Amino acid sequence: MSDTESRADGRRGFADLLLDLRVQAGLSQEELADRAGLSVRSIREMEAGRVARPRKDSVRLLATALDLQPDDTEHFLAAAGHGSARPVVRPTVAAAQVVSVADAAPTGLRWRGTRPIPDGLVGREQELFELEELLRQNRLVTLVGPGGVGKTELALAAADRFSGADTTVVVVDLTTVQRDAAVPSAILDAFGTAPGTSDLDDVLSGRRPGDLVIVEDNAEHVLDGVATVANRMVRSFPGIGVLVTSRIPLGLPDEVVRRVQVLGVPANDLSFDEVSASPAVEMFCRRVARVRPDFKLTPANAPTVARLCRRLDGLPLALELAAARAGSLSVETILAALDDRFRLLSGPRRFGAPHQRTLADTIAWSVDALSDPARQLLYRASVLGSPFTLEAVAGVCTGEPIDELDVPMLLAELVEKSLLQPVHEFEQLYGARYKLLETIREHAYAGLSSQDDLTEFRDRAVEWCATYVSGLEGAWSSPDRDRRYRAAHANSALFEVALARAGELGEWDAAARIVLGFRIAWQYQASVAESGIRWATLCAENVSDKETSGRLLAIAGRLSSLTGDIRGARRHYGEARTRIAGETEMGLVARGGWVSSGSHLLDTQSLAEIPALVDDARKHGDVQRSATVQATCGLALLRWGRLVEAKELLLAWEAALVNPGVYPDEIAYMALSRVDLELGNLSGARHWAELARDSQASDDPERTKVAGCLAMVEYHEGRYDEARTLLDQADADIRGHRGYFDYLVMLYRSRLARDAGEVEQARVAVLDALNRLLLEGRVVYLLEVLPEAVAVLHALGRSEAGDAVCGQLLAWQQTMDPPMLPTAWAVLQESCASASVAEGWPEPDPAAAVQRLANDVLAALS
Repeated sequence: MSDTESRADGRRGFADLLLDLRVQAGLSQEELADRAGLSVRSIREMEAGRVARPRKDSVRLLATALDLQPDDTEHFLAAAGHGSARPVVRPTVAAAQVVSVADAAPTGLRWRGTRPIPDGLVGREQELFELEELLRQNRLVTLVGPGGVGKTELALAAADRFSGADTTVVVVDLTTVQRDAAVPSAILDAFGTAPGTSDLDDVLSGRRPGDLVIVEDNAEHVLDGVATVANRMVRSFPGIGVLVTSRIPLGLPDEVVRRVQVLGVPANDLSFDEVSASPAVEMFCRRVARVRPDFKLTPANAPTVARLCRRLDGLPLALELAAARAGSLSVETILAALDDRFRLLSGPRRFGAPHQRTLADTIAWSVDALSDPARQLLYRASVLGSPFTLEAVAGVCTGEPIDELDVPMLLAELVEKSLLQPVHEFEQLYGARYKLLETIREHAYAGLSSQDDLTEFRDRAVEWCATYVSGLEGAWSSPDRDRRYRAAHANSALFEVALARAGELGEWDAAARIVLGFRIAWQYQASVAESGIRWATLCAENVSDKETSGRLLAIAGRLSSLTGDIRGARRHYGEARTRIAGETEMGLVARGGWVSSGSHLLDTQSLAEIPALVDDARKHGDVQRSATVQATCGLALLRWGRLVEAKELLLAWEAALVNPGVYPDEIAYMALSRVDLELGNLSGARHWAELARDSQASDDPERTKVAGCLAMVEYHEGRYDEARTLLDQADADIRGHRGYFDYLVMLYRSRLARDAGEVEQARVAVLDALNRLLLEGRVVYLLEVLPEAVAVLHALGRSEAGDAVCGQLLAWQQTMDPPMLPTAWAVLQESCASASVAEGWPEPDPAAAVQRLANDVLAALS
């Protein structure tokens, strides 16, 4: 190294040291100059490295002004070129509390500006880890998300975790900056420089990589100014990292964008473990405890807290403001008051940016910055429900000042500005969908109402949905039926809005046409099928045409069966049979549904109906409907143990697949698989099970049942690990409300656990199956679960109770109908070596007898 280079390096070392010590002391250049009795210009020149060898007396004055200890003063002088003290050493961990030149200061003292709030970050560990890694690998990272989502706290926590002993963090709060040109001055102010005494080059140059992280917070309203400065920083000063928070990305080529999501909310209210594991619930409870130290999450209040967190979208600011009210209001009262959330959540928050002290201010800050077409689109989209598609927006929300051709661009603007969220789940199946956080939707809805436009766009929703379902006519028999019904299902929230408006206007015939056209689309998701039941029954009660009413009740029956309300399905189908001619298409549907639901309830009348129903179906001109009815009857016969007859009807359905308009159905394939399994034909069972899997879309909520079907085959072939994997996937779908409940999942989880000696897991699984089947009314399936329950009782050492139930089941098998299926009977025989056949059989009511046995087993297992 040349002498000139050596002197330059020395100047830079002293300059860095002086700047670091001044920042640590929390002093501006002006304040340090005043303390030391030097000019501001002298401080600026020294920090910029432009003074070759600062005067010794000036350095001593600076040391005194910085409150340095004697040893540190010697090192400070040596760094300035005076004296012969040892070089400055910066260990990675500070050992002393006193700020030392030779020993690096604690991280907390190398920070300028807002610090992270203790306990401020909840449920963000994975994001924090990923962000820390991003900061190590990239020079410019932007956190983007809606107002109140927690971008600032995440950024501060990440900078704090990233920073080491030699890292200085400077936080620039841009909230009060009004002009793009003022951004550089705001950054200099954050460094503590006096106005007009320095420029960015002075404080940024000569930094080593990792030496300085600048956090630019709340950048969305001065985006051009921040982008200009950030671009200059990362291109000209390689030692600097920049972390930006904004509702809008900067749009720079070196920028890495990460969207901050709302906190996860519990999917349901029933599981205390699931509710307590929710990050949103954890944050709410922590914040409530600040104002009510005695507050605890309990099984009693968990459902209310879960609903409150869902209503608030898991938005941290909203949760925080709601929790602040818990000092004077109960959680139940807060939940009830959320219909006027902007009044309820108006404070009291005394910190943070002015536009984030109330929920209304936070949303308005973003909405007010939109172009007029984007703002109007946001307002109008608030009537669509969530999620919705581009097609729905174009159909309902266009008109002055929104041109239909501009809709994609305006949606992109709303997404970019964090007011609209893209829905990525099942995007390949449903296409692009969007959702509004409920908080933003309510703000936009109020904006639309204030313009007196609300009625117009709600009426448009009814018109669009009525037109849309007319285009679904014939979809069931078309080769692209799944695509068409999925496209309809993607707008199920909008159909809910349209039906509510039609009902409000008393236009029940229009509502009925929408329900009849949308009926299949409701089946694609378990959670929305409930909505279909409600609207089908409401319309059936209010339309004047008897046959239309019957068709609506048949739809309610189908959806009730899917959601597990077998008694409700039986009731709806029974009423539908009295209102529709039995030989018509919907008449066959109603009769088939009545037979199917009756087979679950062990109703012998249903069994007697099958021959006439099959004969009428075969005479019907629609091959697809005829095949479907035969498959339905085949499945009912399977439940009754009539395996040969069941297979005959199911194979008739399979043979009909060669006809145009008849398409594979996983339910019929699963029934064929089960028949072959019970007949001992495992290769046939696997063949049909794999066809069921291959004919099913990944978003189909029946996929849980396909997984259970495949798991049975794997289990009986001795492939236990494969069976366990399938059952775990299905169980996760069921608990996440993405798939319909399937008792076979719980039944075979119990068998696997029992085989592995995990008796407690087996007990929990079989209890789950029994409880759910009793609740849903699927009585016939209890005959498959009860033998497993007997085996579990024996494994638990409760042999007396096991033998008592076993004796009852042996009596059932000898005297009652239907018999247990072969796989269930084999399990019972393994467990009944010491049991005797019970007396008092047969019993007059088969369903009541089975339910009594199930309740006895529940008591024994508990």
